[in-house]
Amino acid sequence: MVYQYIDRQRQIIRSFYTGIGKSAVIFPVAFLVALGHGLVTLGVIFYIKEMFHATPSQVGYFTALWSVCYIVGCIFFRPLSSRVFPRYVLIAAALFKCLFILLILAVRSITFAYFFYGLFGISISFFWPPIMGWLSHGIEGAKLGRLMSNFNFSWSIGSILSPLIAGFLSTKNSSLPLTIGSYSFLTASLLLILASLTLPRIRQDRDVILDKNYRSTERDNSTLLRFPAWVGNFTTYMVIGVIVNIFPLFALDSLHLGKSTIGLLLLGRALFAMFGFLFMGRTTFWHFKSSQMLIAQGLLVVIVFLLIFSTTSLTTGILLGCFGIYQAFSYFNSLFHGVSGSFNRSGRMAVHESIISSGLVLGSTIGGILYQRYSMPFLYSICAAFVLFGLLVQIILCVWIEGKKKPEERLSL
Repeated sequence: MVYQYIDRQRQIIRSFYTGIGKSAVIFPVAFLVALGHGLVTLGVIFYIKEMFHATPSQVGYFTALWSVCYIVGCIFFRPLSSRVFPRYVLIAAALFKCLFILLILAVRSITFAYFFYGLFGISISFFWPPIMGWLSHGIEGAKLGRLMSNFNFSWSIGSILSPLIAGFLSTKNSSLPLTIGSYSFLTASLLLILASLTLPRIRQDRDVILDKNYRSTERDNSTLLRFPAWVGNFTTYMVIGVIVNIFPLFALDSLHLGKSTIGLLLLGRALFAMFGFLFMGRTTFWHFKSSQMLIAQGLLVVIVFLLIFSTTSLTTGILLGCFGIYQAFSYFNSLFHGVSGSFNRSGRMAVHESIISSGLVLGSTIGGILYQRYSMPFLYSICAAFVLFGLLVQIILCVWIEGKKKPEERLSL
């Protein structure tokens, strides 16, 4: 009897163990990498300001550098990663992210810090597009939305916690966020290595990110709504580039807020974005509808315009929370309409990520220059005008898409 009981328990454990698939590994890894990334990208602003006495424009250039290199990596190096099993690419990317951040802490010249931060950006391009392409391979419709919702929830938790942790750690020592961030990348790589060595379903996975046989036999059913969705995502992340990289300087110098308070404000934005991700992933009313994109873009114009007049942490926190909700709408629209119906998932993910990084680059670089030469209200006004221009482009694209539909399909606008 005892041996039969033990044998049954072993079978239960073995059944559970062998049933663990890639989602159970990808979600915690996404959390760890997002946590480390958030710690690094906010912590490095305080670090280079204190260590190298960087000006606002230098901070803008520095924070934009990883995004530029990320874009380059997504465009030019992605074909290299498509030739290797995703788990191996992700392991290497996480290890290199850890290495380059530790090297930034080791150097005493901002020139070398620029160099290693650029390599850090390239290493990121070997992580996010492959992991999202691997996760969504062969999945469509509502199931794709739910899967992406869970994935976005995982990395959003890391993004939510990281500003608060980075702000707190920076008050103790400006190098601590970078140190802890590098350890988070290392932990993610070790988790991937452990899963690759021990989990049967991961070991037996033979899906290369872009399956050539799948590509040759399946018909591409992509939606044209990806184009206005990409425009909205670009303008959104241009504003995020300002909020994440330039707003902390404004909050320190003009609003006289503490680092922990700044981290709390950015945490609020990420928290509301997470709620938005959960809502978008569990609803379908917005699927293949252009009207919700245009309404959300119009609301973003209003939010950015109101930031011009915000002078307290309370009003700023409320507006950043509203912005976080819109961020989720914009991000999810770009992600869902970008990959839906496409067989080249990793390629579309690379486009999605490149658009995000391009917006971050524009926001941080131009934002740093405008803030240094003029003021933060002036910078917000430029952002509002840019978002309004994006809305006009979206309207033109939606009208063009509607014109290409068959008469019986024109009720979905």
